[in-house]
Amino acid sequence: MTKIGLRSWLLLCSLLPALLVSVFCAGYFSYVRYQELALSLTERARHIALPLAISAEDLLSRQNHAALQQLIDSTHRLNSPLLSNVTLFNAQNEALLSSNPQQFSSSLSLPDPGSLPATGLVVAGSDTALVYQPLLSSLAQAGGMADSSGYLVLQLPKAQLRLQQQTLLLHIALLVLLCLLGVIVPTLYLLRRLHRPLRAMQHQLQQLLNGQTPTAGVPGIVRELAQLQQDLNRLGEHLAHHEQEVQQQIEQVTSDLQQSMEQLEVHNIQLDFARRKALEENRQKSEFLAKMSHELRTPLNGVIGFTRQLLKTRLSSSQHDYLTTIQKSANSLLHLVNDVLDFSRLEEGRLSINPEPFSLRDLLNDATELLAANAFDKHLELVLMVEPGCPDDLIADPARFAQVLMNIAGNAIKFTDHGSIVIRVSASLLNEDQLILHCSVQDTGRGISEEQQHLLFQGFSTNEQRSHQSGSGLGLMISQRLVQAMGGNIGFESKPSEGSTFWFTIRCQRHQLSVADSLPLELLENKQILYFEPQQHSREATLSLLHSWGMQVTACATKGQLQQALAHQQHYDIGLIGRTIAINQVNQVTALIRQVKQQCRYTCLLVNTLSPHLRETLLSSGADACLSKPPHLRKLAMTLAQPYVQQQQVVEHNSTPKNASLKVLTVDDNDANLKLINTLLAEYVEHIDSARDGAEAWHKATQHAYDIIFMDINMPVMDGVTACQRIRQSSLNEHTPVIAVTAHAVDGERARLLTLGFNEFLSKPLDESMLHCSLQEFCPATKLQSLANNWPASKLVDWTLAMERAGGKCSLMTDMLQMLVAGITSTRAAIQQALVTHDNEQLLQQIHKLHGACCYTGVPALKNLAELLETQLKQGKTPAELEPELLELDDVLQALWQESQQWPKW
Repeated sequence: MTKIGLRSWLLLCSLLPALLVSVFCAGYFSYVRYQELALSLTERARHIALPLAISAEDLLSRQNHAALQQLIDSTHRLNSPLLSNVTLFNAQNEALLSSNPQQFSSSLSLPDPGSLPATGLVVAGSDTALVYQPLLSSLAQAGGMADSSGYLVLQLPKAQLRLQQQTLLLHIALLVLLCLLGVIVPTLYLLRRLHRPLRAMQHQLQQLLNGQTPTAGVPGIVRELAQLQQDLNRLGEHLAHHEQEVQQQIEQVTSDLQQSMEQLEVHNIQLDFARRKALEENRQKSEFLAKMSHELRTPLNGVIGFTRQLLKTRLSSSQHDYLTTIQKSANSLLHLVNDVLDFSRLEEGRLSINPEPFSLRDLLNDATELLAANAFDKHLELVLMVEPGCPDDLIADPARFAQVLMNIAGNAIKFTDHGSIVIRVSASLLNEDQLILHCSVQDTGRGISEEQQHLLFQGFSTNEQRSHQSGSGLGLMISQRLVQAMGGNIGFESKPSEGSTFWFTIRCQRHQLSVADSLPLELLENKQILYFEPQQHSREATLSLLHSWGMQVTACATKGQLQQALAHQQHYDIGLIGRTIAINQVNQVTALIRQVKQQCRYTCLLVNTLSPHLRETLLSSGADACLSKPPHLRKLAMTLAQPYVQQQQVVEHNSTPKNASLKVLTVDDNDANLKLINTLLAEYVEHIDSARDGAEAWHKATQHAYDIIFMDINMPVMDGVTACQRIRQSSLNEHTPVIAVTAHAVDGERARLLTLGFNEFLSKPLDESMLHCSLQEFCPATKLQSLANNWPASKLVDWTLAMERAGGKCSLMTDMLQMLVAGITSTRAAIQQALVTHDNEQLLQQIHKLHGACCYTGVPALKNLAELLETQLKQGKTPAELEPELLELDDVLQALWQESQQWPKW
């Protein structure tokens, strides 16, 4: 919207009313005066015509035409400005006389003189007005008679009337103009006296906005404007003063800021030095951790390796148990070394997650077995409860999962004085391949106060004793980071004096093949077992496990129930007794064993102790076996099945396979490690040479050609990297695979070594599978043929490929093939059902499942066909279009099943 200025408003408000009033008054008076002039002309003509008509009638009646002419002429002369012509018509409507013959016209006559009224008639034209007056005598006029002897016509020109009217309009216009001038002159004067001060004040405001000092204003006649101008002047002075103060403050702040910048520059230099120092210290710390890890892994390599070798020999059950404990303790120490590296990686943000297939129940039982010793020391009930429907073969990071579980369960044991620790594991399926694993650890400790709960995962220290916040808190913080990295959450529920429940979830994938070794469960099916366990949680967990194995269990919670069960004189295959035991309770347990043994063929104890002396005492008192609580899944199954297993174990292969004709060079400066790797390789290869430093290895490599070289990295005289590079320069072993073997487990070590010329990287401690896989990967296939067994002939199974897919494990290979063969019938039926019902989703799912199973077995023809069908179905092909391939798939499955029926028992 366009805004109007003050000048325009004042002019509009003053001139518009004056103009309207002036125009209205002038118009009104002009109209009135205009009409008066017109009427005045007509009246004057009548006043002339009437006496002239009377006189003319008299003269006309006497026929005095000369006098009549003189009368008309005299009247014309006397009223010449008003009259232009006077004409006399007789009764016959004939023109008799005219005062101005030039103005006469025959059109002046009336068409009907008889209709002329006595008062006369006025006819107005554009330029002339005609006045018709009948000639009447005075007597006739007095009597009101209408008859006449003629009539007069007076011609009145309107020029004079128009001149008078125009003069009137001119005078009125001048009057209106004078009125407007009378109004506009004071208005302009007022505007001049108002506009200049206003413009001056506007200029002052603009100067104030621009940060300038305002100039002096123009004096005005309006008091309010003068006051406003004074206020503006004071505002300008105030702003100038304020600006001066602000300028002084800015100068002061600038000075302070300059000093601060100088100090910051100094601090930045100091921080840069500190950062460089921190980086150097961090580098030194990483080197220290790497060296410490190497130094710790080197002896652990020997302990773990020779323990594995010793476990292969014939041992008693106690010796085997002791060695297993030694192996687990060494692995625990190895995990502790890894935790040291985890702290460093956590600080640097390099904590890694490495998913791999694993057996959930084996992992849980192994972790619980390591926690049992601490629980026994505090006389706590430690229980592991896994839901029967929870899948066992998963893909996740087992080491990180066990690390979190043992951290939480270890804290629960540490801060619980009496009662129980219950570990519960369940799973929620997301789809066919993915699930959420939920683990919780419930304790009966003192609980956690609300003030302490907020600080639980923050990694802190406090002096409060025997609370969940004791210690550094780094374990829970690392656990939280690990759980989040594995796609899960962690939390807890706790009330003071009521215990705590810590829980965490991780996202896992299902593994289609079985990772764990099979258990002899077929020997335990439908076996009668008498089970006595006073502790509720332990009883529920073990009962769930025994029922899942298909055993017929008679459970007793008290001694009274046990007496009732024995009073029935029923014979049981196995008697399983769970007890908390101490030295002063040995006689009670011994009496219980003798009582149960009378009606049980085989007696097994579950006790809360790792003491070999107590266990030997119990075994000597009549028990057939003694296990620690909570029982390890695998140990319990093997122990319960022991009476039904033949005393002489059947050797897996009748003849020992011949070692491969490979020549291997092993290099290590540690005698224990060198002896271990040579012992492991001796089971697979025929010729082994050894060297204790890089120089000796290089010297031997210049004299002999080797099929593969296992090289340690950190060695005196010459390190492994230099030795590898020099071996590559020799003509004999220029292309020989060189495998780096080191305990240096820092991230990026493998990539660094591969760029330096090594073919692969193996970390200590070594095991058989790592060495065997290396031999299969890098050694010539012709020399490895002696490692293969005499498998049955098959057109569909590539035994070498099957062994490679199983990582060199014969038992795993046979298990995978048996699983594939066992599912052929159901798979064919499901595919046929999907084809009949036109269920393309189900068909794709079955083909995908079959393809996944074939990926881990040596059936290349079946795998390629399943892969082709799965690809085509995902691309939108219909089963009708793939009918030839589907028929071929059915034929291959049927041929494989028929062929498997001819294979001997593996």
